[in-house]
Amino acid sequence: MSKKAAKDAIKKIAKREGKSESEIREEMEEAIMIGFLNKETRHKWDSLFGSGRLPSSEEFITVLSLKVAKR
Repeated sequence: MSKKAAKDAIKKIAKREGKSESEIREEMEEAIMIGFLNKETRHKWDSLFGSGRLPSSEEFITVLSLKVAKR
């Protein structure tokens, strides 16, 4: 999935949920931060996004969609 496709996904989610894109991004950023700070799964985050690196919403969608597509 490309960055543009990830942006489009956020746009579609916002429309479906009746929220603004910025609200969806804020919710995603909060969820990403919670996952990032989880010490039990930190090694997975580091392997996906780089050691100690917090991904953007678009990068999160892109990387995980590619990982799922490989399965």
